[in-house]
Amino acid sequence: MLKTINSVPLHTQASNYMREKIYNREWNVDEQIPTEFELTKMLGMSRGTIKRAIKALVDEGLLVQIRGKGTFVTRPNITHPSGNCLLSFAESLHAQGIDFETQVVEQTVTTADEFLASRLQIPVNAPILYLRRIRTVEGEPIMYIENRLNLMAVPGLDKVDFEREALFCAIERCAGKRIGYSQARYAAKIAGEKRGMILGVGEEAPVLHLEQLVFLSDNHPIEWGNVWLRANRYVVGTVLQRV
Repeated sequence: MLKTINSVPLHTQASNYMREKIYNREWNVDEQIPTEFELTKMLGMSRGTIKRAIKALVDEGLLVQIRGKGTFVTRPNITHPSGNCLLSFAESLHAQGIDFETQVVEQTVTTADEFLASRLQIPVNAPILYLRRIRTVEGEPIMYIENRLNLMAVPGLDKVDFEREALFCAIERCAGKRIGYSQARYAAKIAGEKRGMILGVGEEAPVLHLEQLVFLSDNHPIEWGNVWLRANRYVVGTVLQRV
């Protein structure tokens, strides 16, 4: 059951709960979410409230309702390349001459669930580093970064001071290998309560979401990450060569 927050409408609280389940991959792509009846029991809310919350996420494009089957997490169907040169956001900011600070919110060694094991091609329960950071420019947050990293391939990464050393540099130093390439997907999304508070925007504010799987030069996946960018402060540009 959700904790009652008097100033936040119940349907918004329910939407935030479900949005976090989707953003954190607790409810995966194409997976059926709990029924309206199950959600009313889980959250202690009326069915009408749950219906309104689900409709909001359907309107956002996070959920789809299929008659006679249920409600499912949608599959993103557009992938946009950001160019032919892989740079971390830190490297990109440095290249533009922009001063920034990085705050580590969480740096924890945990284990891989089935989803991360399949992404990183490691056994279930293998050690991973869960890293959360906020990057600020002139004291204002511009991005929130969540990383899950394969510690079997990069021993010692959990000991790095990521407020001083950039992630890509640390990976290459600890692994003794170069980063090769990434598979990336950008999408416009609603911030939601948690990420809205972190980025200093309203929970209904638009944000740019990057989901990225990074590979070492030997084609082994090393990191699955999510970056949330303030839409009013960050523009992703591309340089595309004509072949």
